[in-house]
Amino acid sequence: MSKVEDNRLALTRRSLLKTAAGAVLGGAALDLSRAPNAKAQVEGIEPGGGTIPYRLPMGALDYLDRKQYIHNMTIHSHFPTTGSVTIGGGEPLATMWARGKQRMIPGSGGFIDISDGRNAFQVNKGICPGVVANVAYNTKIKKWIRLQDAEGPITQPNPLYPNGQYDPEDREKVLSSKGLRGIRNYDVTDPTKINLLEEFSTGETGNGTHDNFYDGGQYAYLDCGWDDQLRMEATWRPISNALMIVDVSDPSHTKEVSRWWVPGQRLGEEEEYKKYWFANDHGADTSNHGAAIAPIRIEDGGTIAYTGFGTFGMFILDLSDISHPKPIGRYVNPQEGTGGIPYHSIYPIRSNAKFPQLQDLIVTEPEACESDCREPFHLPYVINVKDPRNPKLVGVFPRPLPPPDAPYADFCQARGRFGSHCIQSWLAPGEMRPDFVALTYFNAGLRIYDISDPTDPKEVAWFVPSRDGDIQKWNTWFRGTGENVFIEWDRNLIWFATHEGLYCMSTPFLGEPILEPRKVEKWSVPHCNVGWDDQTPTAFYFGRSRSQVG
Repeated sequence: MSKVEDNRLALTRRSLLKTAAGAVLGGAALDLSRAPNAKAQVEGIEPGGGTIPYRLPMGALDYLDRKQYIHNMTIHSHFPTTGSVTIGGGEPLATMWARGKQRMIPGSGGFIDISDGRNAFQVNKGICPGVVANVAYNTKIKKWIRLQDAEGPITQPNPLYPNGQYDPEDREKVLSSKGLRGIRNYDVTDPTKINLLEEFSTGETGNGTHDNFYDGGQYAYLDCGWDDQLRMEATWRPISNALMIVDVSDPSHTKEVSRWWVPGQRLGEEEEYKKYWFANDHGADTSNHGAAIAPIRIEDGGTIAYTGFGTFGMFILDLSDISHPKPIGRYVNPQEGTGGIPYHSIYPIRSNAKFPQLQDLIVTEPEACESDCREPFHLPYVINVKDPRNPKLVGVFPRPLPPPDAPYADFCQARGRFGSHCIQSWLAPGEMRPDFVALTYFNAGLRIYDISDPTDPKEVAWFVPSRDGDIQKWNTWFRGTGENVFIEWDRNLIWFATHEGLYCMSTPFLGEPILEPRKVEKWSVPHCNVGWDDQTPTAFYFGRSRSQVG
């Protein structure tokens, strides 16, 4: 049992003893056995009461707000798309392909060319099936590699199946689905001739993988459901994910290295699981999300990785023996509520001499899952991990507020999900600004924060796009608008992805934007993408002139 859980139980017992003593000392004890609602002491006040999803909030709109709201930001271009998220960014690592002055970020099934900030365009699509990809340069084999997730469908609660996996028909539909569960590795050195190197199965009866971490090194960290024995409490999957580490030094021959899950997470570990306060609440996310992020590669002498396991908490793993991951630290906010995906992504801050106060900090942000605030609201955290055995909360991000002229008093009333989702990619061109955080917030759009004082993050800019979708068609609007974000530190550009398009933006807080093509001189994580541009070919221009990109 954790300290947090032990403290909660102790507090509850002390409160009960104090209350009981007061009742005896103050007069005759109340005989609950004669009370008309005595049965409630077994079932609760109302059978099933408090179960997620909650009811629709009072004052919720019966339409989608088509107005656009912007503060301290500028839109430079808009690349329209239909029906899909156009880029990956910050889940937890989806980075950039680059050659010469040409830059591309992974999109839905292909790449988006963003070399010219005024004119993004689709290079290819439908080639790499999957939702989230990691793209990095493998220095050892001198190739750009795209590691793509391969996962099964989910039981997303919806008007037809409001209880998700607890609706038997929806559950069976997901469990009986076919297809690869694992990863697909591609050679994308030439994006015009993408080459599938391997389809690696992590197990036919599990979820496959969703949000993996690969930085071009020897190991990839997979957010992985390898079988049907990983417990999921929440509604959106019948099976949860845990951590699988694989050796991808040869991306055409992936080898499993190790697995790790939280004690109690697997079916059969009932005695351990029932120690958690959320056991059997049908609302807690009992799954890994975002795999694990190792700021220093293990093959380079690193030993630490950070990983989020939903309501179980954020764990710090010792990977000194990577074949046997060992948890040495855990953070759980004692005020954490059920619902959503706590610790959805983890972003290690790379501090510099200008911001010594930002050393040894990470940012973690949750994901809201139910539309219309039908679950408790969660906020992103700043956590100090200097002592990996004792991570401490440093700061909490403020709750986004609607613009004064919006037709709703809170984003809970704006329809769709309200809560954070993704942070900027950890690996990006240029030098990371440690005081700068961009978060996508579903129906609250894009929010920009100054964390130079990590104890008091301040919102300095935001953008809420016009809402797309049809209010009569739930699946067109339930996610809101803000999905992913990618920052180019060297050009001061912000790429913000929504369902209907990709925005190129800037803010004075980041600096004067550079829209023209520019060669990448350095990367935010120096040990990544080493040798990325040793040989710049002349073939990759996709219709542009060489003077524009090379």
